[in-house]
Amino acid sequence: MDKIKVIIADDHQMIIDGLKMLLNQESDIEVVGQALNGEEVIDKVRELDEIDVVILDINMPKKDGIEVTSELKDAFPEVKILIVTMYNRPEFIQNLMKVGVDGYILKNSGKDELINALHAVASDEPYYGTEITKTIMKTYQKSRVFNSPMDIEVTDREKEIIRLISEGFSTVEIADKLFLSTHTVNSHRKSILSKLEVKNSAGVIRFGIQSGIVKGFDL
Repeated sequence: MDKIKVIIADDHQMIIDGLKMLLNQESDIEVVGQALNGEEVIDKVRELDEIDVVILDINMPKKDGIEVTSELKDAFPEVKILIVTMYNRPEFIQNLMKVGVDGYILKNSGKDELINALHAVASDEPYYGTEITKTIMKTYQKSRVFNSPMDIEVTDREKEIIRLISEGFSTVEIADKLFLSTHTVNSHRKSILSKLEVKNSAGVIRFGIQSGIVKGFDL
């Protein structure tokens, strides 16, 4: 199996060194570069071949994480962006989702969540940490994007998958829980996105809340 090639970008060298030490313990992940400011991140991606994931903070000198994500997604759409930050603010999350970020976790997350997030985004699957998912849900509870959510018909199986997506489970985990293949779960995901006319998991979560499918979260 090819290793996941990673660039770590943060304005603190100590954070870079710590992440590099954690990731170098994984046999299928290779840290191939680092950057201390936004412009350097973009230069590194241009310079190095076949980068899979950029781990990126929001608060970066010269260009912030939102600017960097937007530019990289325009120039290198195949490169995945995983935000690792201390900021759990709705405006940051929404702006990053608008420019196509692939994943978002907090710096107080454990090693397991970091590794899970890296594997997910490298496999073209969005990943949002538990606290980030709660923030998304809390924000969208106040909005009314779906004028008549109950008019959108979803099957019982799709409702199960919507609930599990809202709880932050990956495609593999959903497949295990529902005794389905990952291919079948991905097919259901595509059907859900198409029916709801949304582009990502945040839209699915929003619909789940507003339709009453998703309940009982401690927000």
